[in-house]
Amino acid sequence: MKSDRVIEIIAAVVIAVILIGEVIVYTTDQGRYSSGAVLEDGTVTYTMSSGGSESYNVIISESSLDTMTEIYVYYDETYVSDYEEVSVPVGARALDQEYYIEQLVKQLDYRTSVEITVLDASGLDAAMAADIASGDMSKGLIVISGALPDLIYTGNSADDIFQWMNVGGRLYWLGNMIGCQYATVEELVPVDNYQILFFGVECLNDGDSEKAYDAVGSNDLRTDMSLSNNSVKYAVDVAALTAYKGADKVLDAGYSDGTYSSIVMTDYGNGMICIISGDYSNDQRADLSQMVASQLAYDSEILYEDSGNVNRTTVTKTADIGETAGNVSVYLYYGGYYTVYGEYYSLV
Repeated sequence: MKSDRVIEIIAAVVIAVILIGEVIVYTTDQGRYSSGAVLEDGTVTYTMSSGGSESYNVIISESSLDTMTEIYVYYDETYVSDYEEVSVPVGARALDQEYYIEQLVKQLDYRTSVEITVLDASGLDAAMAADIASGDMSKGLIVISGALPDLIYTGNSADDIFQWMNVGGRLYWLGNMIGCQYATVEELVPVDNYQILFFGVECLNDGDSEKAYDAVGSNDLRTDMSLSNNSVKYAVDVAALTAYKGADKVLDAGYSDGTYSSIVMTDYGNGMICIISGDYSNDQRADLSQMVASQLAYDSEILYEDSGNVNRTTVTKTADIGETAGNVSVYLYYGGYYTVYGEYYSLV
């Protein structure tokens, strides 16, 4: 009996240590990490500092899009949504829409200093109207509800969502077929020709293909960005979209089954659409956080990539990138697939 009691005590201690470890991973003061980046005469100098031992990744890229200064996250519990709650075993909290957004905001908070604003339908409508009126090209929008509210989208090309992207807004979409319906406070309303409205061509996965097991072959972003979601449900057919728009208007990343890719970005006016495919999951949310924090775009050219470890010190490195014509940026993050710190630098 005594030995059983000892085992129980040891087990309790182990569990406590594990739980404490998890809290440390997700709530540690970011003050233990720092970084910096500057561009001068075609050379980027970047620094990394950590109070512990961390892996790091650095991606230097160039794009024609303006730097985002604020990210809107749409959430309105008074509107109907098409969010399918994910059940979690062993009594943990289900991944409902509110919890998904709560965790997303936390993940973005330690990856980027860009302002994050959660807006309901009326708030989003007002923000978009102001952006359209001013021509603001520095805003992004994350939608996980499966349907845009009727205040900004009703299946017409003149809707605010399209005008907003035309002036430079970036739309990040996940869960469900983009634009296939819009939401009111009472119902979801189906929309015809929604793929044509958003892409100009039929290119979304409405079939049985759900998983991809190979990395996208055209770039190394799956490893450079530590992307982990391999679902291609609701994904974009890259070849079909590229044939319509041209290779300079489409960039995919993550996983591919040979037709559909788990992340696809394409232009819309002066802005862009980013589709992160699959049903709601922690891996999907992590990939979304990486794409938003890095501000990679459909025309991003990767100029330089570096990875390694920083061990309780400050590391300074340089990258020669030569002459550039677009907006040069650096995304630096620690922790790989379990990111604990990130920062974005616009070097324009």
